[in-house]
Amino acid sequence: MTTRTRRGLVFIGLVLLPFVVGLLFTYQVIKVDFQTNMGDQPALDYQDGPRLPPPAGVVPIQGQSLVLDRLPENPVPSDEVSLQRGEILYGIHCALCHGLTGGGDGPLVQYYGDRPPSDLIGPGVKGQFDGGLYRTLTQGFSRMPPMVENLTPRERWDVINYMRTLAK
Repeated sequence: MTTRTRRGLVFIGLVLLPFVVGLLFTYQVIKVDFQTNMGDQPALDYQDGPRLPPPAGVVPIQGQSLVLDRLPENPVPSDEVSLQRGEILYGIHCALCHGLTGGGDGPLVQYYGDRPPSDLIGPGVKGQFDGGLYRTLTQGFSRMPPMVENLTPRERWDVINYMRTLAK
C-alpha cells in the first residue's frame, strides 16, 4: 500500500469517526425506541369493537360444545380401537393421579393431602352417566384440571370408554 492510499484511508476514517461516535452516543443517551414488540401494535382489546358473527354453517375449531342444560350422549362406540386409544390416553393423562387400575392410587397421590383423586372403579363414578364424565373431563373438577386443551372431544370419549372397562 502506498503512502498516499494510507493517508486517504486515515483521512476518511477521521472524517467518519465523529459521525459514528455521535450516532452511538445519541442512541445511548436519547434511547431511540424502535417498534419491534408485537404487543405495542394497535389492536382490539377484550370485548372491544363490534365483532362480526360467524358465517352460517361454520364448524367450530373447539370441537363439540357442552350444553349445560343436558348431558351429552356418548357418540363413540366402545369398540377395540376406542378402547386401545383410551388406554394409551388414560396412561398419559390420567394414570399419574388415578393410577393404572383407576383406584385413585397414582404416583402423585402423596402430594394431594386430604383430598385424594377419585376412585374411578368405585360406585360414585360407576353410577355416573357418560355425559357427566365427559363434562368432568372437559371442565375439570376440584383439583382435577380441565382436559379440554389436552384431549380432543373424540379422545375424551375414548378415555371414558376405557374407564368403563376398569371397573370390570
